[in-house]
Amino acid sequence: MSVEPKIPTFIQTTDTVEQKHSFDFWRDVVLTGVDVTPFESDAPFSARRMVAPSAHGTILRTVSTPVGVDRTARHIGRDGRDEIAIMVVAAGQGYIEQGSNGALLQRGDVAFHATGRPGIAGSRYGYEEIRLAVPRASFMEQVGNPQVLTGSKLNATPLRGLLAAHLDAFATSVSGMTEVETGIAIEGALHILRGIVHGQHGAIDGRLSVDAVRSLALSHIQRRLHETAFGPASLAASLQISRSRLYAAFAGGEGIAATIRDARLDRAHDRIVMMRKTGARVASIMASCGFTDPAAFSRAFRRRFGFTPRDLLSQGGG
Repeated sequence: MSVEPKIPTFIQTTDTVEQKHSFDFWRDVVLTGVDVTPFESDAPFSARRMVAPSAHGTILRTVSTPVGVDRTARHIGRDGRDEIAIMVVAAGQGYIEQGSNGALLQRGDVAFHATGRPGIAGSRYGYEEIRLAVPRASFMEQVGNPQVLTGSKLNATPLRGLLAAHLDAFATSVSGMTEVETGIAIEGALHILRGIVHGQHGAIDGRLSVDAVRSLALSHIQRRLHETAFGPASLAASLQISRSRLYAAFAGGEGIAATIRDARLDRAHDRIVMMRKTGARVASIMASCGFTDPAAFSRAFRRRFGFTPRDLLSQGGG
């Protein structure tokens, strides 16, 4: 009686290289299909990825220090990959943006990315992600047109939770599975997704809704906080929408300008906490988050958090 072989699984980890070379290894050897930038260049970098390829698709589980990734037309032309990735955020927070879609991501979210189109993604914190990448043809046959999904995330429903749990269990068990069993697991994931998509995206009118504008704007904000001139006008221009549509998407709250300001302050707070043990300078963190006036930065920081940046740096508050 012959035993069917298990599918191959590979582990890629920075544990195999010196710390000073860990990011270079991850960028140049592991994530060759994208441009990669670290969230904080002075912080120690570490990452680990399990990869299990099969004829039906590839399942990956990645744990990494925060990074930003950008897949451009150059990468697409070089490797020719054309897959649809279903991503489950198992830990951390991040963002994704592709075409006219974008979203902020947190634990439990399920989002989508097409490797055949330019797009960006990243994380503000250390993250864990489970990713199932299937050929575009398979996705279209079993789920439908991925255009309405890429760069966006699913609404929170019981079926979304079931899909996330299924992919988590699949990634945990895949090292002991055969090719046939892997195909069944992937087909099961796409079957669940088909049920979700037919209920959630049954009607698309081609125009961004208010919620879609807000979600795309929030994603865009996260990757441009370091630009001192970035504000509502440049955001509207980048999204190719009128300023009135942008302001309408943030009506009922503090408004878009306050949203950008608070995002800058939150980023500064997080970076101070991350860099506290390495002798970070408040001035450099302030500049990296788009602030130019130290006094105004300190006042705004105190209003938001109840203490100054130097209090946080020196006393470990917050």
